[in-house]
Amino acid sequence: MELSGAIWTGAASLGLIVSSAGVHAAVDPSKDPGTLASELWQPRLLPGQQGFVFTLYGAPAELDPLRQLVALMQEQKLGNGFDPGPAARAVNKPVFDYLATIGWPVIAYPGCADMQVNGGCVLAPEDEAALAALDAAGVFNAVQLGEWGYYFHNLACNEPWWRDVYGKDFDAHKHLMKPPGLAGYSRRPANRRECYEVLKDYFTSRNRALLNRTISVTGHSHYEAYAAEWGARCVGLEVGENIAFTQSKLAFARGASRQWQRPWSVQVSPWFAGACTTSGPLRQEGGGARGLDAGHSLSFYERMWLHGWFAGAAMVTPENSMAIFFEPAPRSSVLTAHGRKAVEVFRFTREHERGVPWTPVAIVLDHLAGYNAYMDKPWGILEPTVGDRETRDLFDHQLFPGSDHIHTPPDKTNPEVSYLRPTPYGESFDVLLTTATPEVLSAYPVILLAGDIEFDHRFLDALTQALRHGSRVLMGVRHQKTLGAEFESLNRRGSVAVLAPWINPETGRGTTISDQALGRLTREFLPIEVTGDPVEYQINRTARGWVVELVNNLGIIKRPDQPAVIDPQAVARVRLKPSNRSRSAVEWRSGQTHERPTQLQLTLGPGSTEFVEFIDR
Repeated sequence: MELSGAIWTGAASLGLIVSSAGVHAAVDPSKDPGTLASELWQPRLLPGQQGFVFTLYGAPAELDPLRQLVALMQEQKLGNGFDPGPAARAVNKPVFDYLATIGWPVIAYPGCADMQVNGGCVLAPEDEAALAALDAAGVFNAVQLGEWGYYFHNLACNEPWWRDVYGKDFDAHKHLMKPPGLAGYSRRPANRRECYEVLKDYFTSRNRALLNRTISVTGHSHYEAYAAEWGARCVGLEVGENIAFTQSKLAFARGASRQWQRPWSVQVSPWFAGACTTSGPLRQEGGGARGLDAGHSLSFYERMWLHGWFAGAAMVTPENSMAIFFEPAPRSSVLTAHGRKAVEVFRFTREHERGVPWTPVAIVLDHLAGYNAYMDKPWGILEPTVGDRETRDLFDHQLFPGSDHIHTPPDKTNPEVSYLRPTPYGESFDVLLTTATPEVLSAYPVILLAGDIEFDHRFLDALTQALRHGSRVLMGVRHQKTLGAEFESLNRRGSVAVLAPWINPETGRGTTISDQALGRLTREFLPIEVTGDPVEYQINRTARGWVVELVNNLGIIKRPDQPAVIDPQAVARVRLKPSNRSRSAVEWRSGQTHERPTQLQLTLGPGSTEFVEFIDR
């Protein structure tokens, strides 16, 4: 790996860097897991909950059917929450009073189609009073503001959507629409600061209208850090559907959770190019395919539910599950294959300690970056700079290649294959903003600056403290030039490396960091080496050692309106080599154990997930 102003030594096990400041030892996670024990790194649970939450999507608003459903869920061990439950309206107070006695978290919709419109519905004090029993019992509850980034940039000027929402009252509300061509803004913003302030005003206004109880659920955007900053009770993601960039969105959400100490969640949507998974046989209905074989594959749901849990989410929501998990009436208590799989996944999450996601690299973007891969423009409207393009390429062509089916044609043979991708360097990254505190930055062995950065005094102070703590800072030549005389001052505080320019042969463009440097970071900071066929993988620290999640995302061919087809030849052969000696290793799903392994060979079937724990204590 080439560096300017610093030389990366060969002592990878110690994480050494030689610079003008001398030799510095970075965190060695295999010997010092103290960082992982920090509250900053622990997966943030929903307040009032003792563990991970797996919800049912949809709940009756009548007491007797709701009691029956709760009893069935408890009997079948089908989950421990509702997302959504009944609407956050005064009329549903008896239902919320009952749910308070169960202790399960409840997410509510506002009960109005214009929840995203600034100037739209506002919940009243009597609506808030309906939730009082949940508050008194310490049961987490929130009101969803869903897809607000997509609304702002795409629907705020979409007249057919407005007519559909308001119907005969459209003329009374059309003044709230935004002009076409401005991506939701009233006028063209001049810079990133203006974009930030407009979006902040929008979100905080909607949050107040929803009783300051918002759970933000973004799909077609990467605004997770801003939702956390602006007051969301939970930072939610919608994945599946037609949404791209699944894994980078998780990196943004987990980083936001750690930066702002808020829980994050994953909602897995069954919509897929007009088709939707529901119960019953495959059929054409409502303008698209419906049935258990419509929409996404059961394999994708299982992989996504498990990965959301392992990645540190406080809650995973299988969207539309009320209509998917049960056979059609009159046998509504009989579980479908999807319902039985949900029981299996929920049981698995309760039987295993997922540990703490080990993400040694913090990718730091400027506070005003406004990263938006879906629109391919900062804040959905500004023309991208060279720095913006480098950041996009880092996520889309290096860390999670093949995840963009919005700006590149989907795979015609298997359009589902882009939703979860093999990870050449593992799921080893969190995304933070330059507003991160020194304590948060110092928790990461490596801090990688990406895009255009404004080095204000607060951020420079945070970097300085992180360097003194032992973190390594990697930056580009552009960052060094922006720093000017401040660079030498920063460099004297610890391990600072300026990365030599590198052109990615795939894109023909300059990069934030080279593939070779990313490979070096992987070998240096991941306690388990993963080689062989391309797979998605993530490593967590547990009380007993390390556990690696291995996902073979190949071999399940799924079109929206057709049943999934399995390619039995699409197996992945993987070798695992721990960096330190282990007493034993356990494959969580197969149950196979290995004594004193120096390396393991595993074969993953099509669409399969395995977890291997290396026990060192």
